[in-house]
Amino acid sequence: MDRAPSVRRGGTFIMKHLLASLLVPLATMAATPVAPPKAPEVPAQLPPEIQLLQPGVKLTIVAEHPEVVTPTGIDVDEKGNIYSISCHTHFRPEGYAGPEHDEVVVFDANGKNRRVFYNKTDATMHVEVGTDGWIYLAERDRVLRVKDTNGDGVGDLEENLASLDTVADYPHNGLSGMAWHPDGGLIFSLGENFGKDWTLTARDGSKVSGRGEGGVFRCTAEGKQMRRIARGFWNPFGLMVRADGEIFAAENDPGSRPPCRLLNVVEGADYGFQWVYGSAPVHPFVAWNGELRGTLGMVHPSGEGPCAVVELGGGVMIPSWSDHSIDYFPLTRKGAGYSSERIPLVKGSDFFRPTCMAMAPDGAFYFNDWVFSSYPIHGRGRLWKLEIDKAAAPWMKSAPDPLTAEAKLAKELREGQAKVGTERLLELARETDKYLSDAALTALARESWTVDKVRGLPANDRVWVFVAMRRNNMNDEQWPRAFLNDSDPEL
Repeated sequence: MDRAPSVRRGGTFIMKHLLASLLVPLATMAATPVAPPKAPEVPAQLPPEIQLLQPGVKLTIVAEHPEVVTPTGIDVDEKGNIYSISCHTHFRPEGYAGPEHDEVVVFDANGKNRRVFYNKTDATMHVEVGTDGWIYLAERDRVLRVKDTNGDGVGDLEENLASLDTVADYPHNGLSGMAWHPDGGLIFSLGENFGKDWTLTARDGSKVSGRGEGGVFRCTAEGKQMRRIARGFWNPFGLMVRADGEIFAAENDPGSRPPCRLLNVVEGADYGFQWVYGSAPVHPFVAWNGELRGTLGMVHPSGEGPCAVVELGGGVMIPSWSDHSIDYFPLTRKGAGYSSERIPLVKGSDFFRPTCMAMAPDGAFYFNDWVFSSYPIHGRGRLWKLEIDKAAAPWMKSAPDPLTAEAKLAKELREGQAKVGTERLLELARETDKYLSDAALTALARESWTVDKVRGLPANDRVWVFVAMRRNNMNDEQWPRAFLNDSDPEL
């Protein structure tokens, strides 16, 4: 769905903004109450018309409305229990008879024995199973965790982990995706937030502020030591972290500039988008595919409206809300980065709109289906089980590629393990390998720079140092003065 759920290109993009202008006027988002939208007219028949496009793919419906309605996030615990969010607040139309708040509903592996685990959140975008009985939730403006402390199957203890302070309140361009790092850290994401200023505050008081660009962040499982990993996103709604710590994101909407993006998210990187130059990423100071120095682009275009990215062998699967599809992307090492291709696995009708997806302990995948195109909630939904017979799937890459020499060097540069001098870092910054160049910029940004030291460099090197230093806080006026007065026209 557009930043989950997503939106189509062209005319539908315009329709989305007309809808947004009716529901949440940009200039008065938090101040002016708005009337609820009209209830959508839903056809009586909503056939998904599933086509399986590759061998070894099996799809089974395990639950549907009214047990599952307008579902967003999903995860599966170690016992095979499925946690799914039924959204009753995005957007709630007039006369809607459903629960007042969103529901975290739990099914067994067969889609049976439905129960409500929690029902006190709104604009709930994601659910992630944690350790020690904690269930993590991402609302539009906070990340929290909930626990059942008395064993009755209902969450009764709630803890706030991170809160977003901003005037924007559109349901799905705030906090959204979550994933676990193998070291136990919680990775989560923020959308473009309609370009409004924001401050994200974690439970221990650690803060990050920004404006007009999404981000990927991490904190501990207890909501401590929060920091931003990378910036420059429209909305990295789908997040995945592999066992080797590599992070991948499905960028949920392209504004007016398709396509949506499959991204490899690395420490310190800028993925090019900033709302400060407008909502459509076509400004010359905005990069969508690494066109500008110091930005990274996509591994490959994804389907429209991706809401999840999950690991499968040596690649990833991405469900597409607007393309009514599930696609596979094998990941092939290319220097310090990756290349890929899009392999369609499942295709459905206009009434097949897959959203979030998660893998069960037995290797099967479960995913939610929004079913109908309406943003105002409509009381429909499905829960599917997707099984891949790897022995009968020649299209699937069997395992992740090992590190290349370039990828190993880039990793060591980002982690500060490589002992490389300034001159060599500047050479690497000029590399055509964008990921290796980016890693060199991260290393350059850690060096102790003075105005005189920068002025003593050749003009081309001064440009690269400037690009690297943008990763730090450059509010000290000596730096803008030094660069604005530089004799080099490019600087």
